[in-house]
Amino acid sequence: MKSFLRENPTIAFGLGLPLLLVVLFLLVSGLPSLFVAAPKYDVLYATGYHNYQNTVQISVVEQKVQIIHQANRGEQRPQLWRYEPSTGAVREIGIILPIEKNSDRDMPESEQTTIIAMPELAGLTVDSSSIAPDGYEFSAGMDRYSRNVFGGMFYSSRYRNQAVLTKNGRRIRLPNAGSRSYYGNTQFIGWVIAE
Repeated sequence: MKSFLRENPTIAFGLGLPLLLVVLFLLVSGLPSLFVAAPKYDVLYATGYHNYQNTVQISVVEQKVQIIHQANRGEQRPQLWRYEPSTGAVREIGIILPIEKNSDRDMPESEQTTIIAMPELAGLTVDSSSIAPDGYEFSAGMDRYSRNVFGGMFYSSRYRNQAVLTKNGRRIRLPNAGSRSYYGNTQFIGWVIAE
């Protein structure tokens, strides 16, 4: 085999160059994870959250998470998640909606609004800035980093709709929490900066 490759350097070059390019590409794509520090802050996000339905509104008011339920506005049932980068785990924070009564339909719209108490979130201080204090950014939806030549050839379309944390080329894909899809309805809530 060695003598064959020595006698035919063009074939050796033709086989070796693609392998060298693959190794080089893998090294370059893995470098940010070696040199960029891991995230320091937990992130809160919601799935199954559609802004147009207005049944449940999740927002940050004075660095506290506030969840408002508006009766008779649809069937929206979002799920709230907390991703802990120190362990890589994602945990659901249950949202228990109040029971609607038939008499609620006759009430004025202002009286159909209820603030939902969330004991798990009560002691958290949350920053709703788009970029965390450590420099990480939450992004969801179309994966803009896979729109290059390699992304178009090697990634399937199901991985282009995802939620990720990014910083200086390092990307951390958020777990899908029980095979639930992020497809276009993941909403960023905020960074947990203190408990």
